[in-house]
Amino acid sequence: MKSSDFIIEELYRNGTTKIFGYIGGMIAHLVDSIYKNPNVEMINTVTEQGAGFAAEGYARANDTFSVAIATSGPGATNLITPIANCYFDSTPVLFITGQVNTYEYRKYPNIRQNGFQETNIVDMVKPVTKYAKMITNVEDIKYEIQKALYTMQSGRKGPVLLDIPMDIQRLEVDEKTLKGFICPPKSEYQTNVEDVEKAIKTANRPLVLVGNGVSLANAKEELKVFLQKSKLPVVESLHGISSVEKYENNAGLIGTYGNRYGNLALADCDTLLVLGARLDIRQTGSDLSVFENKNIIQVDIDENELACDKLKKTVIKSDIKVFLKELNKFDFELNIDEWNEQICDWKCRYDDNSKHFSVANKFLTKIFENSKENDIFTSDVGQNQMWAAQSAKLKAGQKFLTSGGHGCMGFALPAAVGGGYNSRSIVITGDGGMQMNIQELATAVVEEVPVTVCILNNYYLGMVRQMQQLFYGKRYSATCLRRRRSCPADCKGPNKNCPPYEPDFVKLAESYGAHGIRVTEASEIAPALAQAKANKDAPTIIEFLIATDELVLPMVKSGNPMSEMILK
Repeated sequence: MKSSDFIIEELYRNGTTKIFGYIGGMIAHLVDSIYKNPNVEMINTVTEQGAGFAAEGYARANDTFSVAIATSGPGATNLITPIANCYFDSTPVLFITGQVNTYEYRKYPNIRQNGFQETNIVDMVKPVTKYAKMITNVEDIKYEIQKALYTMQSGRKGPVLLDIPMDIQRLEVDEKTLKGFICPPKSEYQTNVEDVEKAIKTANRPLVLVGNGVSLANAKEELKVFLQKSKLPVVESLHGISSVEKYENNAGLIGTYGNRYGNLALADCDTLLVLGARLDIRQTGSDLSVFENKNIIQVDIDENELACDKLKKTVIKSDIKVFLKELNKFDFELNIDEWNEQICDWKCRYDDNSKHFSVANKFLTKIFENSKENDIFTSDVGQNQMWAAQSAKLKAGQKFLTSGGHGCMGFALPAAVGGGYNSRSIVITGDGGMQMNIQELATAVVEEVPVTVCILNNYYLGMVRQMQQLFYGKRYSATCLRRRRSCPADCKGPNKNCPPYEPDFVKLAESYGAHGIRVTEASEIAPALAQAKANKDAPTIIEFLIATDELVLPMVKSGNPMSEMILK
C-alpha cells in the first residue's frame, strides 16, 4: 500500500475520524488518501491557522486528540500559532506538514532554500512541541506515527509535529515489515494522600484551586465526589472553569481579572490545595506577600511545573485522577462552617449586581442562563474573555474553551467549528477578535455547524484600551476600530463626529450565508438567543452593542497583591 494510505489508516485505527486542514501541493497524497478512506473525512478550513484551532477545539470538546494537516512553506508556518496555543494549553494535536521531496531538500546549511516552499518547520516548532521530526525513511513511518500519538497523550499532554516529504508519502510500504513503537512502562505516581488529608483536617480556612489539569486528567467526577464529601470551598483558574459544575461553595474565577470574592478567598485561606494549576503570574500576581504564610500543596503531572520555586510549597507529582481517587478513600468531617459562611458573605456582597460588574457581564450572564446542558462555549481573548470567565456558571456537561497561556485572538470561531460536531457551540468574542479569523464562518456554513457567535462590539480593542484609559492618560493609540486617516491624532474617545463602524456584522453574516441579529437592549437578548438556537441550517451572529468605556473589573494592577483590586 502507498505510505500515505497507511498513515491515514493508522490514524483511523487509533480513533481519528476527522482531519482538519487546508490542501496544498505537498500534502496532495495525504488528502487523496483521506478521500479514498471511507472512515475518515477531511474538514477543509479557509486557512491553516483555522485548521489548527479547529483541531484544538475538537480535541478539547471531545476529551480526545485530533489531527491537523498543512502543506510546506507558508502552510506549515501558518500552523505555528495554533501549535504554540496547544503547547501552552496542553492540548494533544498531531500536526502533519508536507515537505518537498527529500532529494530536493537543501543539503547545505548555508543556503536558505533549494526546493520551492521548502521550510525547516521542525526546528521552528521544537520549542513549542513535545516532539517534532521530519521523516526521511519510509520504513520509519509506522514507528513515528505511533510514537507521536503516544507522546502527545502521555504525561502533560501537548502537540507534536511530523514533517513528511512528498516522496515519502508516495512510496509503497509493506505494513507487515514496518517496525512499531513500543510504549514505555506507565509512570508510577506519588500521592501522599495521608499528609494531604492531615493538612486539610487541621486547616481553619482551606481552599481548593482547580486548574486545567483536572479536565486533562478526565477527573471531573472524582473532583465532584471530593468536593461533595469535604464541602471545601473552591476557586478556579481560567482553564479550571469547565471542571466545576453547580457547586454551592464555588467562589469562581481568581487571578488578575478574577471575581472579587474569589481573590479574597485566595488571599485569606491558610491552606491551598492546587489541582493541576501552574500558579503563573496571572493567578498569583507579582506581589506574593499574601502567599507567604500559607500551606500550599501543588499536585501536577508535570515535574517541570512543580519545580518552579517562586512560592514555598509541598509538591506532589501525580495524575490528578489517580490522586483524587486515593484522597476520596478518606472521610472528611471538617469544622469549616464559619469559613464557608465568610466566603458566602463575600459572594452576597460582591455579586453580579454590584457596581463593579458591567453591562457586558449582565449580557453574558443571560447567555449562560439561556444555554442548555452539554453546550460548548469558546471564548476569544480580550475583555470578552474575562467578562465571560467572570460570568460563567456552567451546567452539566458544558465546557468553557479559551486560549489561556498563549492568548490568541481569533481562537474562538474556528475552535467552535471544531468543537461543534457533537455538541452545540457558542462563541463569545469581541469585534477585534472576530475579525482575526472571521473567514472560518464560511467553514461553519459549508460544514453545516450551527454555531452561535456572540460579538461584544465596543468599537475598540477593549483590553488594551482599558490599559490606555487607566494607565496611559487616555491616549487611545491604535485601539479604535472606527478610526479613519482623517481623524484627529489626539482623539480622547468617542464623540459625535466619529465615523461609522466597519464592518456591518449583520450584513457580513448574511454575505456568508449565515444569520445576523443586532442587540442593543437587555430585553432583546433572550429572543435573539432563542432565534439563534432555532437556526439549525447555518451559523448565527448576534452582535451586542456595548459602551466603549466598559471596563473589566475588578482588576489587579501589576505589582499589587491579589487582595488589592481596582474596583471602579
